[in-house]
Amino acid sequence: MGIKYFKQRRKITKNSVAQTKYIPKMQLEPVVGMEEIAEMVEKKSTMSRGDILGVLSEVEVVISWMLEMGHPVKMTYLGTFYPVLEVSSVDDPQQVSSKLIKRLRCVFKPGKYLRERLKKAEFSLGDNKIREVSYKGKK
Repeated sequence: MGIKYFKQRRKITKNSVAQTKYIPKMQLEPVVGMEEIAEMVEKKSTMSRGDILGVLSEVEVVISWMLEMGHPVKMTYLGTFYPVLEVSSVDDPQQVSSKLIKRLRCVFKPGKYLRERLKKAEFSLGDNKIREVSYKGKK
């Protein structure tokens, strides 16, 4: 089964002219958590679900620590997580300080294995209904 998508109607303004356009939009499926991942790995290995959950939990903690300390974290088949700063700029180098740092974010760059898998993904039309864009705050 492929990745499901639906048809979405969008109002796009180009050169001050509003137009209605249609795009394919990916239908997000429910989030898969560590419990589900542990069950899947348990079926493919000799480890118990509890052991797998313990390892996954520790991997999450260690990745978080490494990112907090400024280390990129490479997961061989999955890809690399990079710590990235969102900052403000100033004209004078003497004004540069930690106060210019807005926040620390994480950026993910998929590895070769994952990129190749995603290239081979298949797509299927979920339902044939056209959906409207819903903007936050709009009723």
